[in-house]
Amino acid sequence: MKILQNITLKIDHCLIYYFIKMEYMHMFPSDDGHHISRRLAIIAFGVSVGFIACGCPGGAAEPERLRLGGTGMTLATMRRIAEAFVSTAPGTTVEVLPSLGSAGGIAAVAAGAIDLGLSARALTPAERGKGLRERAYARTPIAFVTHPAKTRCEIGFAQVIGILAGTLTTWPDGTPVRLVRREPSDADWIMLQDLSPDFAAAVAVARQRPGLLTATTDQENADMLERLHGSFGMISIGQLRAENRQLAPFALDGVRPEPEALAGGRYKLARTLRVIWRDLPGRGLSAFLDFLQGPQAHDILTRLGHLSPVDGVS
Repeated sequence: MKILQNITLKIDHCLIYYFIKMEYMHMFPSDDGHHISRRLAIIAFGVSVGFIACGCPGGAAEPERLRLGGTGMTLATMRRIAEAFVSTAPGTTVEVLPSLGSAGGIAAVAAGAIDLGLSARALTPAERGKGLRERAYARTPIAFVTHPAKTRCEIGFAQVIGILAGTLTTWPDGTPVRLVRREPSDADWIMLQDLSPDFAAAVAVARQRPGLLTATTDQENADMLERLHGSFGMISIGQLRAENRQLAPFALDGVRPEPEALAGGRYKLARTLRVIWRDLPGRGLSAFLDFLQGPQAHDILTRLGHLSPVDGVS
């Protein structure tokens, strides 16, 4: 029975990712240049649900299982919160999927493939029109970071613009700057381009520069930044702490990217993290949402570099 359950979980994971791919099929052409039908993805997911429903003979009651997924910067923290929640909710299991990205998590919730999406951005009007709801649950600083071998970690906005635009290519010790680029949909790089016209121009140049490594997920981004000597990129303090990443954050114009500096208004770069669900959540999901607002979750979030959310902060 245990083997059958593991097999069904793995099949379910594959089909969730397949469904999300179909939701964004205009972004993912097949190898022959043609798009696969969304209808096929819907059928595949339905088969997955049916297969799992038949996984236990005799109609034995299954524990309630919640599936969470979305932006990679929240996953390690959410796993710790889920572990604490499960200890208070016998009969409920919580599964945190590998990174789907904010858009992927939102699409998966809308499709009924997962129960709760994890997002680093607010819902769009079109997404709200699908019956989705959201709640901000935390803020965390976004830091510029480098390989831990670098001993002096201070940088200014002007230098960041130079690194993005390719006019600043070496560190003071002569080490080449190895910029780790993110995809155009990445929320942190969108935040950068919105800082000023100079940043917008520099980000546009960085997106076209040849020879740069491009990270597709937050975990891949952190791996590259840890591996490359002279690396430069962005990561949330929440992810850095929760995943115990060996990276050196820069002080930005003399201000360290600490939650206390963010709370005091001295540090400005941050993301507000949100959970996304459909109308009328079930009992298990309602309990988890309540737990996320409670003292145990608050303690975990605080320990891992998060603050309470503030309205109007992106």
